[in-house]
Amino acid sequence: MRITAVEFLEARGKPREARRISEVEADSAVGRVPEDLIEFWVQHGVGYYANRNYWLCTPALFDGFFPQMLANVPELNADELSAFGYSSLGTVNLWHRAGRHFTFSLDVALLMDLTSRSRTDPPPYDLEEIYRAAGVDMPHNAVELFLEARSTPEDVWNILLGATSADSHKAIYDGSGKALTPQLRRSLGELSQNEIYFRDRNAARNTADHYQKLKISEAVSRVPDEIYYSFAVEVGGQQQIVSQTIPAGAVR
Repeated sequence: MRITAVEFLEARGKPREARRISEVEADSAVGRVPEDLIEFWVQHGVGYYANRNYWLCTPALFDGFFPQMLANVPELNADELSAFGYSSLGTVNLWHRAGRHFTFSLDVALLMDLTSRSRTDPPPYDLEEIYRAAGVDMPHNAVELFLEARSTPEDVWNILLGATSADSHKAIYDGSGKALTPQLRRSLGELSQNEIYFRDRNAARNTADHYQKLKISEAVSRVPDEIYYSFAVEVGGQQQIVSQTIPAGAVR
C-alpha cells in the first residue's frame, strides 16, 4: 500500500535536530528524487529518526562518492542514483531516477538492487487467503493484477517508513546475539549528523569492539575497492538471486 508524505509525517513526526537545506541543495535534487521528498526537506529539514539510528540526507552528501564508486556496475548509470538517507551502521538508501530502490553498505561495499527483488517475486501461494483476510473477494485476474503491480515505481515514503522504524534497528544483533546499536552508543557515544558506526571488515566476528565512530567523509575513504552487487532475476517464473564482484571506480 502506498502512503503519502503527510501519512509519513503523522506516523514518524518531524526529523529531530533537523538542518534546514539551502535553496541550491534543493534545486540540485530536482529530477533526481521524488518532488514531495524535496518539499519535505525544504519544510522540515534533514535530521534523525529511530533514536539516531536513521538520518535523512540530500544527494549532495554522497555526490562525490557514488557516481565514481559505482561507475563499473554493468547496465547501471551511477549518475542516476541519489542518496536520500542512511542508517547508523552505514547502509545508504539510493533512489534511481526510474523509481527504483537500491541500498549500499559502506563497510562491505554491498550494492543491493531491492526493486529487482520485488519485481521478480512470484505470486504468493496463499493469494486467496490474503484476499480473504482483507475481507475482499479475490478477483478472477488476481495473479495478473499482482504481476502488473510489480512494475510500478517504488514508494519513497514506504521505504522511509520502514527505515525509520525503531523496532527494525533494535532487531540488529551482533555475533553473540546481543542488540548491537545500544552497545555502540554506550562504547562510542551518540552519533551526530554525517557520522556512522563503521565496522572493521577484517574482523572475524561482528561485535561492538570492532566498530569506530567515523565521519561519513572518512568512512567512504575506507570502502573496499571491490563492490559486491546483488540483484534478482526471474527464471522460469521463479526468482533467482545473482551476486557479482565488480571493481570499484576511482573516487576523487
